[in-house]
Amino acid sequence: MPKSSIYLGKIKLGWCTSCNLPLLDEMPCQICGNTAEKVQISPPGDIRPSFRKELELIRRVIDEQYGEEIGKQLIPDDKVILLNKVSYTDHMDEVIIDGKIIGDIRFEPSPKSWHFVPKLIGARRLWKAGCSKWIKVDTDAVKPIINGANILGPGVIDCSKDIKKDDQAIVLSPENEVIATGTVKRNAADILMKTKGIVLKPREHGPPGELFLLKGGQNWEDAVKANEGILQRYEQNAVNFIRNTSKSYDKPVTVAFSGGKDSLVTLLLTLKALGTNFQILFADTGVEFKETVEYTHHVLEELGLAEKLLEKKVDPNTFWNLTEKFGPPGRDYRICCKSVKLGPTSLLIEDNFPKGCITFIGQRRYESQARAKEKRVSVNPWVSKQISATPIQDWTALHVWLYIFQQKVPFNPLYEKGLIRIGCWPCPASKLAEFEMLKKEYPELWEKLQKALEKWRKKYNFPKEWIEHGFWRWKNLPDGQVKLMKELKISETIKTRPLTEEKLRYKIEKMPLDPASEESSLQVVFNSAFDMELIANFSNILGKVSYAPELGSIQINMKDSFCDIFPNGNFVLTTKYPEKAKKICENVASIIIRAMRCLGCGSCIPWFSSCNAFSLKGGKLKIIESKCTHCSRCLEAPCTALYANS
Repeated sequence: MPKSSIYLGKIKLGWCTSCNLPLLDEMPCQICGNTAEKVQISPPGDIRPSFRKELELIRRVIDEQYGEEIGKQLIPDDKVILLNKVSYTDHMDEVIIDGKIIGDIRFEPSPKSWHFVPKLIGARRLWKAGCSKWIKVDTDAVKPIINGANILGPGVIDCSKDIKKDDQAIVLSPENEVIATGTVKRNAADILMKTKGIVLKPREHGPPGELFLLKGGQNWEDAVKANEGILQRYEQNAVNFIRNTSKSYDKPVTVAFSGGKDSLVTLLLTLKALGTNFQILFADTGVEFKETVEYTHHVLEELGLAEKLLEKKVDPNTFWNLTEKFGPPGRDYRICCKSVKLGPTSLLIEDNFPKGCITFIGQRRYESQARAKEKRVSVNPWVSKQISATPIQDWTALHVWLYIFQQKVPFNPLYEKGLIRIGCWPCPASKLAEFEMLKKEYPELWEKLQKALEKWRKKYNFPKEWIEHGFWRWKNLPDGQVKLMKELKISETIKTRPLTEEKLRYKIEKMPLDPASEESSLQVVFNSAFDMELIANFSNILGKVSYAPELGSIQINMKDSFCDIFPNGNFVLTTKYPEKAKKICENVASIIIRAMRCLGCGSCIPWFSSCNAFSLKGGKLKIIESKCTHCSRCLEAPCTALYANS
């Protein structure tokens, strides 16, 4: 596990061994009154239920590794089973049964396949179920192995004949007691030759122990009953927060709804706190799963809130046009979020709440380090008229799911398909494991994404592995992906995407000083010719504009500074303030990029609305010259075009 893994909040998982049920916050069981035993899970600690598709996957993988019907014995139907997502190269969950982690289910990027990696307690259960993939050692080897020594060839008595190199095997004493588990370094035939060398390096080891099994017969209704008290407490705290926060701001109240579990619980809590005195914001990004859009309308209808919905439908081509122009979005290059989510949300708020609103959002600290550090009430600069508040900031995913089960409200069917997070289907934040699901369940969507990526792969002259192993999901590969790239022996050219022709670049050059003048001049040269009409309009932000199309030039009068812009892709700044010259040039360059690359996403609209000097038609922003005061405040506005061009 990476050293960077940290807990994002207090670990809130205990277990009632009497009722065999998970308990939140280590509270006493509400069924039997017994005190919880703490479950030692790994960071970040966002435990969740295991749904049908996930259970089927784990059983299938165990069967493939250890023999038919072994998975069903290890993962029974009559027990509450949890998963805990932990940091890994791709996707990995700890599998929790009977209050114990029995192993990890992992997706390996190379080869792209699932593996079950048992813990010592899981290995004992596998052996009881009659699994294959075992190695038996002689008496002299037992004690050293229990203490962590490697299994060596001469110490092996026997092994199952199906063992292959890199398999996950269990280690047995002569008395058939499980003492270790780890990755095998040789095939069965080589092991049985008993030649010198390492056969297996123990990952977990320990003295023989009793098989820890608790009685079955539990379901999620039982888990809800066992946690009634803590759910009631969390609900009341959230309801109080919503009421107090909404009273603190003299603004309309809204709830951000995405179709996911967290926004669903936030909606239910707001309904309890405020009745129906709020509106619901939903941005259909154009790349949502159809199930999410259908579910959103269905659940709001069922809750009697359909008339409260304010929906912003984004043109389905927006995401693909963005990708066509700037290349694929990345985890470190979130052009998509700005263009199809935040910008449209900003427009939705501007249209309905021109003076702003407070929005309750389903954000939780356990989701990421960034969210763990965020304040409970904040303002996102990309949606400047929205005050965001997070009622469930300290809830784990298990709190969320138990609350949904308790309220008996339908949830998005995509969770039953194995998705952990609900969002745009081509999202670069998705794991390779999720894209494998997309490939299987939605081949037509997968094909569309592949086609877009293939165009850029050829343009970058990257190998096919750039797509196959998901390296496209970053603009600059992080260390873990660089390591994987080297393991796959892929050219290091893919570490950083090359600049594309679509990026507008410029350099600032000093011009010779005129001894007879007190003014200084700088020339700025772009790598592209200019669309003079667009730039002339946007230039009003900086000062009074003179534009003569027949002469082919634009002049911006900024009091004691003048800027002359020419269609061939350069401009000259003349100013009496040489110390400010570079900054003024950067402002002019910013205006040019905004004008030339405007995507019409709407992120900047709130910054223009105070003077009402704008219009947004046909996907393009236009400055209304007669209303613009040249205050330049709009230079502070967030801009997707600038971000994408960075």
